[in-house]
Amino acid sequence: LHAMTKGDPAMSDRLANLPAPLEAEGVWKNVFSYHPMDVELARAEGVHLFDTKGNRYIDASGGPMAVNLGHNDPRMRAAVEAQMRDFAYVHPVLANRPRAALCNAIAEVAPEGLNATYLVSGGSEAVETAVKIARQYWVGAGKPEKHKVIACYESYHGMTLGTMALSGNAATMRPFDPMLQKWPHVRQYSDHLKPAHLDRDEWAVECARDLERLIHCEGAHSVAAFIVTPHGCGSEYGVVAPARYWEEVRRICDEYEVLLIADEVVTGFGRTGEWFGMQHFGVAPDIMTMAKGISSCFLPLGAVTVSDAINEVFRAGTPFIHGFTNGGNALSCAAGLQVIDIIKEDGLIAHCREMGERLFAQKERLLAHPTVADARGWGLFMVLEMVESKASREYFAPEKQAEQLFQSLALKNGLVFYSTLYGARRRPLFRRGLPLWVSPPLTISASEIDELVDRLDRTLGEWERMLGVAGV
Repeated sequence: LHAMTKGDPAMSDRLANLPAPLEAEGVWKNVFSYHPMDVELARAEGVHLFDTKGNRYIDASGGPMAVNLGHNDPRMRAAVEAQMRDFAYVHPVLANRPRAALCNAIAEVAPEGLNATYLVSGGSEAVETAVKIARQYWVGAGKPEKHKVIACYESYHGMTLGTMALSGNAATMRPFDPMLQKWPHVRQYSDHLKPAHLDRDEWAVECARDLERLIHCEGAHSVAAFIVTPHGCGSEYGVVAPARYWEEVRRICDEYEVLLIADEVVTGFGRTGEWFGMQHFGVAPDIMTMAKGISSCFLPLGAVTVSDAINEVFRAGTPFIHGFTNGGNALSCAAGLQVIDIIKEDGLIAHCREMGERLFAQKERLLAHPTVADARGWGLFMVLEMVESKASREYFAPEKQAEQLFQSLALKNGLVFYSTLYGARRRPLFRRGLPLWVSPPLTISASEIDELVDRLDRTLGEWERMLGVAGV
């Protein structure tokens, strides 16, 4: 970073005072592969985080797009403490009433026809579970040859070996390539690639029919499911396809007897302005995964909800061969129940829509920056595509350490963004920007939205000047 100052002493001084990645020494020396920034959390309240030096930050990304409630909500503490007084863990041979209560609560807010839920402890487990449900469903339905799961290129579905294989992300898959199942992949919907002569609905149908062509090539008799997120991932993170895309995908899945799995780990529980992202399109999946917002990360929790038609095969006697020690943990169930109650009681779905409108009303201010190529999304989920040049639509070269510098400047300006700090691992031919997630807790106020955008605007300006971006 100091090499970028080109001998400017004032700039060097500014860099010296910025937060940097934590050094693995002292109290941190025995923590394996731990690379946060050198800012230590002391406490959290509402949309704010406070470090051990008394500095205040806005949680601009809601953790990894996961903190849907405000931090440290006393109602959450009370609910978990109350369950702790009764019991925390349930022996597998005993009935667990909190588990039943949470599954019933999920059925009340899930898309129509999705009622039965299997509880796990996180998003990767939820996706693994969904894939195993799809496979065992077809075995139970008398079609054991259906085993392939189609996913999208550049999608993200988790960090186990099974979910990484689905994700189709070359940068993360490469070290594990010999160990991964070779699942078929299809392109995502992309506004960036849309031909000028097609409107969005026409292009949506064309993109969806890539799935039909792939099913034909693989053989419909062998394809069990198509897993997809309600918004784009990778280069297309936050892109929301038209409803026509999802209508066509649903038609194709029905015609070829392919289960539609909606990965709602990020989009569930109010983030998009509906309980679940797929509800915007009027299209119900066969299987739906969820995590993150389901407990607002107060405790580890994830879930998979299935349609009545899927569940009928298992109710008729097909055993589900699966299980995790902490699946349906009573404390996590208490947290999940309380999250649903708070979302309802506080009107957070409607509040998300209102605050989302306020956030997106300011997107032109952000797009005015030469490093912001796009601002897209829905609800309280905005994704900025960060670039070095809008003309090339490419991110900075790895040696410039631009992502690390941005994170340091954001922290200096009182913003905490989720970041994988993965810019340096991208391949040179990858000519697209990096996503920046603006997804604060759904409890954020209008004045806090304005403060967040002000601080982000200032951070972008400082970042561009320090990197010597043309036009600044």
